Amino acid sequence: MAQQITPISISRLLLQHELFAFNSRTVADLLGLDKMQTTRLLQRMEGDSLIARIERGKYILLGLTPEQALSNLLFLGSHLVSPSYVSFWSALHFHGFTEQAPHMVFVATSRQKREVLFRGTVFKFVRLKPEAFFGYRRETLAGMPLVIADEAKAILDSLALPEYAGGVSEVAKALRNAVIERRIDVTEMIEYARKLHNHSLSSRLGYLLETLEQPTEGLDPSRGPVRLDPQRPLQGKYHPHWRVYVNVSHQDLFPHGVA
Repeated sequence: MAQQITPISISRLLLQHELFAFNSRTVADLLGLDKMQTTRLLQRMEGDSLIARIERGKYILLGLTPEQALSNLLFLGSHLVSPSYVSFWSALHFHGFTEQAPHMVFVATSRQKREVLFRGTVFKFVRLKPEAFFGYRRETLAGMPLVIADEAKAILDSLALPEYAGGVSEVAKALRNAVIERRIDVTEMIEYARKLHNHSLSSRLGYLLETLEQPTEGLDPSRGPVRLDPQRPLQGKYHPHWRVYVNVSHQDLFPHGVA
């Protein structure tokens, strides 16, 4: 069988099995090759620009259109660790909720994973608890498959950890745009929030939804005071119902108004 193996045939086989990201062991097991044969094959495939090495022993499938794959950062980010999905600022931009494009790719995962620097782009992996790992779907971008947070989960992930989404102000603008464009079901978003069991998140979300004159039924505020922006000091006007210190100006949150 080894004599019939060519870099292009293996590239097609990996594509057939949807192995867009893989390690050398995967190729060895798939083809029944020893370590030396696998190393030589991968070197040939890399030399032919059919694959690219991301980390030691880990590769991304470029196929017959390497430029298309290498320019699609969300495709790359979606396949660097499993399980994972693109989220936070990257997902907000993908869904059109923010015009600000992040300088790195943010990926949610249930595993511990160090950030990866690949060809000048930083891929940041944010570990979520297993119970928070939901609300994503498969999409296609420029002909390449990726797994990404849906509209509601992209906003909730970002509001829970705004440091990975450009800050609370950027998330508030994204929420406003999603509401105005009717791109989210607020009731579904609240159900998502309840599944997360994050009362700080519920307080922030409740305050922002109430400001946008949206329903908030089902959201339970935090028992203690919460900073609207957890990266800023505990100051500003206190909202007693949501127990939120609004430590961000209304103008920064909604520069174009709430309607």
